[in-house]
Amino acid sequence: MWVHIAVFGMILALYVGWRKGWIPSEGIGGREGIRLFITVALAGNVLGMLLTAGGSGQVYSRGYRLEKEDTGSYEKEFMVSVDGEEAGTLHIQVPEKESEEQKGQEQSQELTQEEQEKKDLAEEVARYNEEKADPDYYYLPDEIEGKTLTWETPEDTSGRLLTGLFLAAAMVVLVMKGREEQVQIQKRYEELLMDYPGLIMKFTLLVQAGMTVRKAFQKIAADYRRKKNRKPRTAYEEIRTVCYEMESGVSESEAYRRFGERCGQAKYKTLATLLIQNLQKGSSQMADMLERESVEAWEERKRKARVLGEAAATKLLFPMMLMLVVVMAIVMIPAFLSFYGGT
Repeated sequence: MWVHIAVFGMILALYVGWRKGWIPSEGIGGREGIRLFITVALAGNVLGMLLTAGGSGQVYSRGYRLEKEDTGSYEKEFMVSVDGEEAGTLHIQVPEKESEEQKGQEQSQELTQEEQEKKDLAEEVARYNEEKADPDYYYLPDEIEGKTLTWETPEDTSGRLLTGLFLAAAMVVLVMKGREEQVQIQKRYEELLMDYPGLIMKFTLLVQAGMTVRKAFQKIAADYRRKKNRKPRTAYEEIRTVCYEMESGVSESEAYRRFGERCGQAKYKTLATLLIQNLQKGSSQMADMLERESVEAWEERKRKARVLGEAAATKLLFPMMLMLVVVMAIVMIPAFLSFYGGT
């Protein structure tokens, strides 16, 4: 039972640490991953505890009797203590029988002191039952030759096993949620990177057309809102958030700073820094700087596209090899069949 109590303590410590912020949820599946881990582990521990409580070992200090079954022989395991000292595990077989092979093994090998004591005890129990000669029951005596015997059924370990399995399943769930979170972060990173050139070009054109930075952000957000059926894009969603923040009273510089931090990429942080500097100091070269940034972004996009193309070609190498094997088989198998069929 102490194993289940320790598991409860571990789950409680994990929950408290998560709620207090001592254990960050990022990287290990987020809030959902932690919640699933706690739920699965807790459910498994409760079920395991119920099994352990229901199958705990019973102690028979006044002897015990086994009912003889009509189905044939059966064997049960008991822990036995002699005068308070544990003598070990004793297998009681009803009805008693011993194969010639077992007799030969006992004669051919030397028994240790512990094994000899168990053998002697088993023989004493057998003699005790011979004296009883009860056709219905097999007896485990509470005293033999002045020595007090205490019998105990072994504790059922299926509860601990079930708890361990559920803990393993909870860890698997946590790892899977962590990997899913990493995939989502990577997809978001790549999406932001791919959207940046188009975004910066739109922004540059609007600024060069005479719009203020704030109006340019609002124009891009409005154009994005009109395309309702379009799949949500992270960069444009962040621009909408910037517009909402400025409309709710957040200063422009603070909104741009938050925009760069939320995006988390160097390109977006650079853009946010340019916008904040333009607000604080003013810059007549703002349009030129944005244009240079736009050109660099498109060059970076081209390089990224080339890298993705090379990666796709590498991934296609294995399917192409499989197709080559299939084509060779289609060409060669009929030739072999016709050659051997003709001979």
